[in-house]
Amino acid sequence: MNKSEISKKILKYLVIGGGLFIILSSPAGTRRLLKQLPKEFKKYKKRRLYRALSRLKTQNKITYVKEDNNFLTIKITENGKNYLKKVDFDYLTLKKPAVWDKNWRLVIFDIPENKKVAREALRGKLKDLELVKLQDSVWVTPFPCEREIDLIKTIFNLSDSWLDVIITNNIGHNEYYFRKTFDLL
Repeated sequence: MNKSEISKKILKYLVIGGGLFIILSSPAGTRRLLKQLPKEFKKYKKRRLYRALSRLKTQNKITYVKEDNNFLTIKITENGKNYLKKVDFDYLTLKKPAVWDKNWRLVIFDIPENKKVAREALRGKLKDLELVKLQDSVWVTPFPCEREIDLIKTIFNLSDSWLDVIITNNIGHNEYYFRKTFDLL
């Protein structure tokens, strides 16, 4: 596992957990931090975790905030959140359930001309996610994609009125073509 994967896991933990506390008055404060981390972090050597935390602090992805009662909270910064969004975006995939729920997801968008770069990046990402184009601004998948589309909206700062997912069980005369395309026959 490389350095960035450990850092990414720490950042995700901070986003989910909200923060970690270290008791400043105790020299064992950092050891206590390591005890608070979930089991998946315990497989790493302490030195690697120390380095990852130090690197995140240096890169302004986390911050230490002194609280009352001699506690120090480790929190993710906006820079850390943005980094995490970008990394998650790069590795974004759709999970394909074992059994299809018989619903189609139509991803529709009408992004203004002044956001052309975002529109083209969206089309590229929809191809990466293996959606199939029905029309220029309408793409189809049988797999749940709402969370992924919400992440894309956040990253490109797109309005809900510009990009949406419609769930339907009927896509008209194209049904057979899409069932065949997604191997659902």
